[in-house]
Amino acid sequence: MNRCIDLDVGQKVLSYDLLDSAERRDLDSHLVQCSACRDFLRQTLGKEGAFDELALRSWRMSRRQRVEPHLWIQERLRNLWLPFLVITAAVGGLVVWVARRGADEHLVQVRRFAVMRPAALDSLGTPHIDPSPEALVVRTDRDARAYVYEIHDAMLRRILPQTGGIPPEVGPGEASELHLPKLESNQSRLLVVLVPVKAGGSVDEWDAAVFGQLRAGKKAPTTGADPWPEGVRPTLRWYP
Repeated sequence: MNRCIDLDVGQKVLSYDLLDSAERRDLDSHLVQCSACRDFLRQTLGKEGAFDELALRSWRMSRRQRVEPHLWIQERLRNLWLPFLVITAAVGGLVVWVARRGADEHLVQVRRFAVMRPAALDSLGTPHIDPSPEALVVRTDRDARAYVYEIHDAMLRRILPQTGGIPPEVGPGEASELHLPKLESNQSRLLVVLVPVKAGGSVDEWDAAVFGQLRAGKKAPTTGADPWPEGVRPTLRWYP
């Protein structure tokens, strides 16, 4: 089968619907004789031709309906409910953490805590370590006053500061060494109470607060009325 190589005829086939009567009659006469141009016309403008497919797509696009903005927003919100819950939970946890941190920001933080015990060497050079502590080594994140209490069985007493003395101070600089008097028992427990240096309350007031809490069997402030002088919450550190 011969192929038609006349470009003018090919252009007329592509614009078949736009030709006037005379041009269309001439093209129809050519199509009767040229099978190649007939196939080209059918592939281009036939029921399954390229132009017919474009017309079908254009018609389908024209049938699309406009979606109202509020409907689109509702659809997007339905897809975002899980990320929204995750973000809400994360923000809630952050708020709780900040609130708790704010409540404890005035607490004295212990940066170093150690116990020193005396030791001696016998005639064979064997060290013997006294089980009773001789001193406490304390360093804090801020300047603070220290109160030290000895607890053993039913006995409860303050050993620092000693009677008539002032509470020793510790701070963020060099570690402070708190020398202890001789304990009543090697089985005694020590309670170190650290109070911000600017906090109020006399030695007697802090004694009463600490003794009251220990006799109640508690190591932290109770709910309700604040048991600590001027509402200042101390830091409690036990040994051992």
